[in-house]
Amino acid sequence: MFKKQFIFLALLGGALSGCGSDNNSATTGGTTSGGTSTGGTTGGSTTGQTYSNQTVVPGKISDTLPQALSLAKDAGFNMYIPVSINTASQQSVRTNSSNDTIHIIAYFDETLYSTDKERDAAREIVKQKTQRAANIMQHFLTNLPESTYGVDKSSIAELMASRHATLMLTANDDANEEMLTKLFITEAYRQGQLQQWVIDANQPNSHELDTSTVARFLQSSEAFDNTYPDQFEAVIEEILVGVQTSANSQDWLVHSQSLMFRELTVEGDCHYMSNFANYCEDLGKHADRDAGFEEILHLVQAQGIAPNPKFKTFQDQFQQRALDLYNRHAAGQDSVWQPTQSSWNDWLSDDIDPEIGPSYSHEYLAAAFEAYMGMWEHTSSGLDSYQALTRSDMRNDDFEAAFWIENMFHDYLQYTAHIDSAGVETYYNNRFPQGGLTPTFHMSKSTHPPMEPYTFKSRWLVNAKIIGDVAMNLTANDQDNTIEGNSQNNVVDGKDGVDTYIVSEDFSNCTIFHQKYSDSVNCPSTGIDELMNFEKIKFNDQVISLTK
Repeated sequence: MFKKQFIFLALLGGALSGCGSDNNSATTGGTTSGGTSTGGTTGGSTTGQTYSNQTVVPGKISDTLPQALSLAKDAGFNMYIPVSINTASQQSVRTNSSNDTIHIIAYFDETLYSTDKERDAAREIVKQKTQRAANIMQHFLTNLPESTYGVDKSSIAELMASRHATLMLTANDDANEEMLTKLFITEAYRQGQLQQWVIDANQPNSHELDTSTVARFLQSSEAFDNTYPDQFEAVIEEILVGVQTSANSQDWLVHSQSLMFRELTVEGDCHYMSNFANYCEDLGKHADRDAGFEEILHLVQAQGIAPNPKFKTFQDQFQQRALDLYNRHAAGQDSVWQPTQSSWNDWLSDDIDPEIGPSYSHEYLAAAFEAYMGMWEHTSSGLDSYQALTRSDMRNDDFEAAFWIENMFHDYLQYTAHIDSAGVETYYNNRFPQGGLTPTFHMSKSTHPPMEPYTFKSRWLVNAKIIGDVAMNLTANDQDNTIEGNSQNNVVDGKDGVDTYIVSEDFSNCTIFHQKYSDSVNCPSTGIDELMNFEKIKFNDQVISLTK
């Protein structure tokens, strides 16, 4: 949900600027020794399965925003991913909505980079983070069969689409505040209400603000804020409430949620691996945790769950539990969730639209979900001092939250994670400076020294694709994993489960070597990959069984 303080901070900030072998055999040119083809034609190079329970399908990143988001385009947003309703997965009757898309928009400031190389590298990072945001939304909206609440989430996705739910991505606090300021002031001006809402604020010196154009308002607001800060805050609050409560406001704007790239990682990048160590790229102030789950869950809950009659029980239960836990904490009693009085007051002041539920219900769900996904197990306290930091702890200390989450969302992340090989290498160079170790990404929890805390969260991945041009290894987990390497030589262990390795080549272009304890696949574009504990290799044109 949109927070008032963002717009306050934006304009209070003043003027704005425009993440050894035995029994060897070889397979070449479509024939195999020691492995059999399962036949069939497969589609392309996308890692992982197409989940039959997906209610939404993220599209490709584009630099073109749809006409419905022209206000965002004019403000400077220049990346877009549509998250479209997957009609093939629907189990409920479709609502009469004219919109079938949830929006993700992003702002990439090209002017910050002096060379094309720097600009292209930064743009790729932004694209990867934007894609991960879409993946997280896909996870939240994937149906969970045989569960209490998550069997059919199509009404959540449809309601979000009908409300034009929009996730807005910017680099950091300054960029976020700048873009939100432009959007809300421009919307007030578009409605012809900017001057009236300034007058309605009933401040003695508000006549000094120039409302003739958006640019002049922003210019005059700097001096006004410096001279009359309390009056200025009252004016901005009136504008914000005016836009959010106006029947003429654009749905996507009032049903939006902000997320900053400084608080969003890509699996495998330096910040993900190290939990935001100082040796990683400087992302600016307040860059100390990944808030992707939190903020995207806020959007899903505010625009798809809380106003949804089908999920009233789920929302009411979480809402009451949050209130009970806060009251216990405020009374000095034991509580698994311990938000501060200041945070509680801020949340109460944020509440403008009762339809989306009180902010504290959103914050409690986010705190519990982050703990469920292992985001805080490396620390002594979670989001808003949430105390149960593992799933086991939650089942003991916050059984209700564990039950609700386990009956709404999948245990394992329902998307293909892009593992940043350069980030894994940076982590290894700093974590193990003595050298001699090949950069390796683990999808199983670290259980012996040296402990690697990132595995507390990576253990919940299922499918992964190595990206970048650094040679690295990967160890999966006991799930049915689908893994894809990069163009370098990779050593990949599928561990337990029925595991599939993806190769973006036709079978005839590759050679498979069958060894006693592993198999190797050699293709022109993917290097030589050594595979252990894999049952299948999926090529562009067929699937090869490795079962001996």
